[in-house]
Amino acid sequence: MSQLSEPNSTNEPYHIGALDIGSNSFHFIFARVVNDNLQILHSEKYRVKLAQGLQSNDTLNQAAIERGVKALADLAPLTENLTPENFRVVATYTLRKARNAQAFLDAAAKVFPFDIEVVSGHEEARLIYQGVAHYLPPATQRLVLDIGGGSTEVVIGKDLETRQLTSLNIGCVSFARRYFDHGKITKKAFERAILYAKQEIESHVKRFQRAGWQEVVGTSGTMKSIFQQLNGMRGEESAFTLKELHKLKEMLIEAGHADNIDLPNLKESRRHIIAPGLAIVIALVEMLSIKDVDYCDYSLREGVLNEQLDALQYADIRDRTINSLATRFNVEEQQVDKVSEVANKLFNAALAPWKLKKKTYRQLLNWAIKIHEIGYDINPSAYHKHSRYIALNADLAGFTLEQQQALAWLIGNQRKKVQFEDEQLWYVLNIGNLSKLLAILRLSVLLSQQRQLTDDVEMQLSIKEEQIDIAFSSHWLEDKPLIQADLAREKKQQTLLGVNLSYS
Repeated sequence: MSQLSEPNSTNEPYHIGALDIGSNSFHFIFARVVNDNLQILHSEKYRVKLAQGLQSNDTLNQAAIERGVKALADLAPLTENLTPENFRVVATYTLRKARNAQAFLDAAAKVFPFDIEVVSGHEEARLIYQGVAHYLPPATQRLVLDIGGGSTEVVIGKDLETRQLTSLNIGCVSFARRYFDHGKITKKAFERAILYAKQEIESHVKRFQRAGWQEVVGTSGTMKSIFQQLNGMRGEESAFTLKELHKLKEMLIEAGHADNIDLPNLKESRRHIIAPGLAIVIALVEMLSIKDVDYCDYSLREGVLNEQLDALQYADIRDRTINSLATRFNVEEQQVDKVSEVANKLFNAALAPWKLKKKTYRQLLNWAIKIHEIGYDINPSAYHKHSRYIALNADLAGFTLEQQQALAWLIGNQRKKVQFEDEQLWYVLNIGNLSKLLAILRLSVLLSQQRQLTDDVEMQLSIKEEQIDIAFSSHWLEDKPLIQADLAREKKQQTLLGVNLSYS
């Protein structure tokens, strides 16, 4: 594998990679970009069954952690020439569900040199759709179904734009343990599994049917196994129907146990999860009144890969997400510019002494500033609380769970008393660095709070490890008694963030 290069104006080939840490399997993919097109060079699949280790108290057992870490250790040599700029790692249902995800991430960090991003269910669904949409003809509104080990994603979109999506907490690995324990396959087990899946789907049916679709596409391992078996039974490759799904169900019930399944080309690793996966497919097809389901061989990992390409060549989707949110809530651009100007002065001065060189921190600060007033239309006097709620609960395309929570925490603490999140776990981001970002954000908002009545802030800065010294230009602060009073109160809040503030 040759040394990798970044995209450049001569359009020379370069490389990107992605890793999907799924509940059932880990998928690695490596590609070359030639003339803005992806050329897949290599892929690896590691059967880890991470979700099998998710216990009733939502903690991962040690055996599952060790299986996952071993897979990452085996994969590490393939990533030696990759960099954080051209390689992205995303984790899905099991790690966002596990209360002790930090234990896995800490162990992984010892053998695997890349950050692991835990994505939300909605973000997983969006990335899955991107994987499908980049490899199928455009212009058709399609429904995409992806049944994973721990969750099932359902998405409607057209071209590269998603229009409806959801992530359901039903998956083939968790259903295998819950309804088909020890591989037993019975009619009653199917009935119970299908009923539960339908109950999970029920609340989403109307909005999906209102959106409508022209075709239905299934993706990932479970759908592939079912598609291959039904094609083999009928002797041709075409979309499958509900009638065929029920025929396959009867064959599995007749087998009575996963070990007795006699289906051509069914991989050994799929024996114990094809029945639970089939139950979920049947529930989806019946609840959504789906006529037939085709198959696409591209999914989450290809979605991540294509988004890597877009981010390197064009624009980060997170920028588009933030700009869209600011527009939707009528954020005043002039005020954003004023706060940004002060914040960038502070950030640039703090960059070296506070060790904020990781690109994500500057991005988080800029995103927070752009949407720090999105709650203003709801209630100006407590806008920071409403801004936090919106940022925390909105569907922020492109953001990991941790990034979204960090953004909401920054926005919610831009003014008044600083509140720390007792149960928040930070994986990739550092709470010390986030506290320093908040110190910058709070000062920037405070010094810009009088809007058009306030002149541009003229100040000299000196920032050390735990110290901010601000020297304002002659008479600037003297003419603003309200800002003086607020700065006096702010000193205590800055101390909570590990910063000593002095000004003159």
